[in-house]
Amino acid sequence: MIRTGILRTMAYSFMIQVISFGTAGAIGLYNIEFIEYFNVGAAEVSLIGSINLGVFLGAGPFVSLMMRHMSYRRVAVIGSLLSTISLLCVPFLDNIIYLYIIYGIFTGLGFAMVYLPSSVLAGLYFNKHRSLAAGIATSGSGIGAVIFPLLVHSLITYYGWKGSVFILAGLSLQCIVFSALLFPLAEKPNREELMSVLTNSNIHDKQTNNPEIDHMMTSGKCESYNGHISLSENDKTVQESGEVTKLMENSEPASEKSLKHCYVLCDFSFFIFFLNNILWNMGVAISWILAPEYFVSMGLTKENAATILTFSGVGCFIGCIIGGGLGNIQSLSRLSMYISWNIAVGILIMFLPFKIFQSVEILSLIMFLNGLGFGGILGLLVIFTVDLLGEKALGDAFGYLMLSNGVGSIIGPPLGGAFKDSLGTYDPTFFFAGTLIVVAGLLMFLIPIRDKFVPRPKKTAIELTIEVNLKT
Repeated sequence: MIRTGILRTMAYSFMIQVISFGTAGAIGLYNIEFIEYFNVGAAEVSLIGSINLGVFLGAGPFVSLMMRHMSYRRVAVIGSLLSTISLLCVPFLDNIIYLYIIYGIFTGLGFAMVYLPSSVLAGLYFNKHRSLAAGIATSGSGIGAVIFPLLVHSLITYYGWKGSVFILAGLSLQCIVFSALLFPLAEKPNREELMSVLTNSNIHDKQTNNPEIDHMMTSGKCESYNGHISLSENDKTVQESGEVTKLMENSEPASEKSLKHCYVLCDFSFFIFFLNNILWNMGVAISWILAPEYFVSMGLTKENAATILTFSGVGCFIGCIIGGGLGNIQSLSRLSMYISWNIAVGILIMFLPFKIFQSVEILSLIMFLNGLGFGGILGLLVIFTVDLLGEKALGDAFGYLMLSNGVGSIIGPPLGGAFKDSLGTYDPTFFFAGTLIVVAGLLMFLIPIRDKFVPRPKKTAIELTIEVNLKT
């Protein structure tokens, strides 16, 4: 039952990412329609998608705070409902300002409330293969990028942009079903397996293959440290709820700071990672949102633009799995891989303005490789976050990573659109986008440089006394 639930959660998390990222990624095709319909410039239209992506990714801390007080499943269901209602309102809006609010803010917030719980929940079920599991779940964003550009292009052709949005709202409605079927982490573990874990004197890295126990070990309800463990079956102070009562806290800094929601930003390495995510998301959002209009400005058709974006989605899907798989190989440096993916994606984006590369075939190849690198980055995000801060901080840290992604997504496209409006061409915009991503990769070198001169504090184990109710 539990293993079936784990596989089910991964499958539904995958499908949630297909719909949420697919819908967000398709905004580039709508930009072409919005420019004609609202009679505005590229900078004003690009702000619609940047606000949506920015809120989608940037609402992470707010959503992670909700996840502390509500079940992951409930947060996801509420988010699905919010995104669906917001999309249904879009065709009735006659002012671009309203699009900023309804589509940009509310739809983005709804998808954030769906995406974060499903991603974190899928990652918490695994220890040894966490990187690969996260890569498989995240690859749903690549599939969404493959399906939705051609789907949206066809829908706009047959039903107009307003009619196509109604159909997207119907697809978003399916996220309510997927969210309701997510398999939650149980609070009460199996009594026999819990006792066997607690009575083991060396359980620091023990994995039980029972997600209920493993979650308690990683969430702070059952600390796994080498040290003295006391079990009390008849003590009157034992809680009748069956939950482990932690009587002594671990002395490592992250645990002491966990009472503060923003404690993760106090870690130097994670703060550099946070800044890196802002920069590379600025560049990626520019290429993602402005690329369709850029391809049309080259003389290509809208169908060609949608096809080229599809190749980017195929690359993203493959890259997520490759990145997640490589992240499980202990002999490979995840930091080196992450830096390499960043620099490669930035250089590829800077190829786009050169006339020699501006054919459908070559642009498709460049966007495929670009998607491959982008997917590799996504596949490493979860496991690299765990490397920096540990499993217990994953929920909060991933929320702040989404915030950094959102900040970059909000700033990037309007800035790129302003370059185009002022200079009359998109070429400087894409050179700027590629440079941002390369600089983001180079920024990550500060982590090993700092660690060489100021080593990170080692985690120390202390004596831990806990009590657990073993009554049936």
